[in-house]
Amino acid sequence: MQGVVAIGYYNISTFPCKNLLIRYNLHMKHIITILFFLLTPLFFPLQLQELPVTDETFDPIPPEPTPEELILEEMTLEEKVGQLFIFGFDGTTLSKESKEFFQEIHLGGVLLLTKNITSETQLKQLTTQIQSTNNIPLFISIDQEGGVVCRIRWNSILTKSQAEIDGPKEAYATAKSRGEMLDSYGINMNLAPVVEYITNSNSFMYNRVYRGDVDDIVEKGVGSVEGYTDAGIISVPKHYPGHSNTSPDSHLSLPVVNISKDGWSEYIKPFKNILNQTTVDAMMVGHIKFPNIDSNNPTTLSSEILSKRLVEDLGYEGLIISDDMEMGALEDIDTYINMAKRALDAGVDILIYSKYTNNNPTVQRDVYEHILDLVKKEEMDIDKKVLKILRVKIKYNILNIEEE
Repeated sequence: MQGVVAIGYYNISTFPCKNLLIRYNLHMKHIITILFFLLTPLFFPLQLQELPVTDETFDPIPPEPTPEELILEEMTLEEKVGQLFIFGFDGTTLSKESKEFFQEIHLGGVLLLTKNITSETQLKQLTTQIQSTNNIPLFISIDQEGGVVCRIRWNSILTKSQAEIDGPKEAYATAKSRGEMLDSYGINMNLAPVVEYITNSNSFMYNRVYRGDVDDIVEKGVGSVEGYTDAGIISVPKHYPGHSNTSPDSHLSLPVVNISKDGWSEYIKPFKNILNQTTVDAMMVGHIKFPNIDSNNPTTLSSEILSKRLVEDLGYEGLIISDDMEMGALEDIDTYINMAKRALDAGVDILIYSKYTNNNPTVQRDVYEHILDLVKKEEMDIDKKVLKILRVKIKYNILNIEEE
């Protein structure tokens, strides 16, 4: 029959495309060819040709270096080591000997004490002198807690004690006003507030702390930290992990706190909760021994308490600053130079040495030269610490990166 073609057992008269086939006079071989190309991918999927593997690898584009990384690259070893220290000094002006010493070691920061301060005008002149000593501006720190620990005493905002503060709003307002005053004097770091939980009126710490329960301490501590931060001042809560109600004065001897491992989390609650609720860029550690946590070392020398429990467990990323390394609490533990290395190895970023007598900074020079020697021998790597310090100085506009 004309126009009828059999394809297998299909009759083209019933095939949907019969008119098309008839119109173009397609023959069986054409139909088979067309069907082959149409149906082959269904049964034999096309294999994409794989590109040949070569040994060549392409490194990703490295990220742009941060400002602190660029500064670090240009620093000498002497400059890097100098950033690890805050030193006290004698006098209400910067003596020729002090200035030369600060310049020689490229000092990272100073601690102002009562002996350094007489008036607003004098204080501003002194901080200007201090900042003229080095290319990298210094931390100029002070213990201006209020109350019994005041280095400046000429108005009530500066002297208001923590015990007098009623609530987080007042803590914020006091810190912000005080911070603005400190900033106007050229001070950029306040070693405050004290956020330890002390309820015993016989404790040497009692007159230095906030009143209330642990939650009150946390709320006032957060308010104070944020007040100082908003004033452009680095706040340094202290003294992690905290003295106990019965601790002896760490200026004279080493406090020992016998809390268990199970009690640790509750004991450090003021510090832990403050870190959870606000940004803390620097924290001071106290010279306190916890034998059930670290049987060999006080906090300042303990990697378990600093690197493990503070940095790793709590996720703390700010600066770790020692209490004064010349306090009685550490007197019988080791030599000054050995303790400097041990503290830095444990996780401390900045070491404070306050004593500077008769223009003879013996201990200060010894610890600086010892750490410098270790760094030169590549027995210590301090770059991460220096980067943290530079980062904080940039954040608080102490170090103006546009000038670097």
